[in-house]
Formats: sequence, C-alpha cells, structure tokens
Amino acid sequence: MNDMTKARAVLAALPRCTAKSRQSGVQCKNLGLGAGSKCRFHGGASTGRPPTHGRLTKANLLNRDWVRLFLGVLPLEHPGFEVSWFNPGAITYERIRVVVLETPQQKYL
Repeated sequence: MNDMTKARAVLAALPRCTAKSRQSGVQCKNLGLGAGSKCRFHGGASTGRPPTHGRLTKANLLNRDWVRLFLGVLPLEHPGFEVSWFNPGAITYERIRVVVLETPQQKYL
C-alpha cells in the first residue's frame, strides 16, 4: 500500500459532519470536529467564548489588597514610614485571610 492510499484510508475513517442541507437533504461532506461531529462551517470548531468577564477585576482586587496588606505591615516594622493615601481600615480581617491563605492562580486567574 503506498502513502497516498494510506492517507485516503485515514481520511475515510475520520467522522463526517452530520449537518444536512435544508433544500436537498444531502449530508455535508466535510470532516467533523469535536464531540458535536459538526464541521467548522456548521459550528464544530467553536467551544464558545472564553470566560473573561470578571477575571481581570478579581486579579486587580487581589493585587490591590496585597499592596494594602504590605503597606499596613510596613509601619509596624519601620515606625517612621507613612503613606498619606493609605486607609488602614479599608481591608478587613476576612479579606486578609483570603489574600494570604488562598493562592491567586487557583482562585482568580
């Protein structure tokens, strides 16, 4: 068996798109993709929009709270250190626990 015959046999074994024409009722002859067994023209390649809503905001909130935590600890170690824009009451003990104990890669990113 030559290489072209092997290639044709492999292509013939792949699943075909299960979409049918409305007018003629003929099945699509393109290769099916993914679990839905539809071709790229009939929606087989799409797995939906990637979930991006809120991820950036959560990551920014975590970074902000890390800065607040760091700036809250600095005056304890260095008594002359002051930041005029820092509000020590802006971060709660519960949020400190979340920031310190939970890993940001698993929770937010």
